[in-house]
Amino acid sequence: MKYASPHASALACPANRTRDTEGLVSTPTDHLVRPIVAGLSGTARTGRALVEAAAAVLPLAWVPTPFPRTAADVDLDFLNRALSRFPARLVDARPVGGTNGTTDRVRLELAWNRDDLDDLPRHVFIKSTPSSAKNRTMVAALALARNEALFYERARSALGPRIAPECFAAHAGLGARHLLVLEDIADRGGDPMALCDDIDAAYARAMMATLGELHAAFWESPRFRGDLRFVRSERERPGFALLLRQFRQVRTKLLKSDEYDLPREVREMAEFVNANDWALHANWERGPQTLIHGDTHLGNSFGLPDGSVGLLDWQVLYRAPGLRDVAYFLVTSVPTEVRRAHGDELLQTYLDSLAEHGVEEVPSLAQAWDAVRLFAFDAWDSCAITLIWPGLQAPENVAKSNERANAAIVDLDVMPVLRRSV
Repeated sequence: MKYASPHASALACPANRTRDTEGLVSTPTDHLVRPIVAGLSGTARTGRALVEAAAAVLPLAWVPTPFPRTAADVDLDFLNRALSRFPARLVDARPVGGTNGTTDRVRLELAWNRDDLDDLPRHVFIKSTPSSAKNRTMVAALALARNEALFYERARSALGPRIAPECFAAHAGLGARHLLVLEDIADRGGDPMALCDDIDAAYARAMMATLGELHAAFWESPRFRGDLRFVRSERERPGFALLLRQFRQVRTKLLKSDEYDLPREVREMAEFVNANDWALHANWERGPQTLIHGDTHLGNSFGLPDGSVGLLDWQVLYRAPGLRDVAYFLVTSVPTEVRRAHGDELLQTYLDSLAEHGVEEVPSLAQAWDAVRLFAFDAWDSCAITLIWPGLQAPENVAKSNERANAAIVDLDVMPVLRRSV
């Protein structure tokens, strides 16, 4: 047997579920770190991030898990338990493609013992522990795998079917060991996008509608004090202090380099953010709070045949004003000419979606634009780091997203809002 019984997984089986000191679902390996982090908060979360990172660099087999660590470890018994809601049994599952990155991804083609049922999934998508120790370290330090597993276990059911794939099993353990069994959105006509794709205004409007529905579902939710306590504010996120330092280094390197032709407005913004980043990020905790996806670039989205849009990769979700997700998408992913021509319309679509889904005090269009100007530097940061850290994105994605982000910073005239925000 390649792994311990998946029936022992705390994420899968309520009978084995316990709570750790931070309100997270515990896995059987949490006893290794619980004595270190019990009762700690604030900067001590960075300590937990370091412990997780230390476990991440160990060979995969050295950290025990009650679930398969990789897609190669998945067998038919495990898949049949994960897909037990369906009135048939699997007789075969074979890989038909995959990629390696922040997580390892494999698409499985499924064969069932019945061919008279039309609603059986024909494929599933396995996301699992990164094979690269470098990627495991990042995933562990920032709690990315745990975030996504908990999203599917606790938050997914509050959202409509288009917003995220269906999840059949979600498991997470120490040192970035994890495994998700997800719907293959291609089976319902989903079309995953690439960050370098050029979308039209209709796709951008559909994304605004989706973000409005997502944010309205958790707008100032009391669940953030209960089962969604794991959805932290930005500055409480594991590894946030390390991430802030990393972005500061990225800005400094770009400002000092002759290799990158940064517009004057971008240089001014980067210098100001380097001197005021902690104070600027305090604004993430002001105003109505909701669950945000956190990484709403085009490559984490998919279009559906009815024209709606959904989101993939929920690893970096946290609690913040919803307009942060909106700004991130507008800056990184909307072609410059589309953003310039349809900006007001896109923002209004988002605000209307909030109201349609029950938010009573919706920001005005002017307030929304000021929020976009504030959060724009954070979206720019996420593009800039791909220039310095090769391999985070394909070269064509790096080029297109940085072109869009630089143009957005220039167009939006962000400095007056940034200066007022510190």
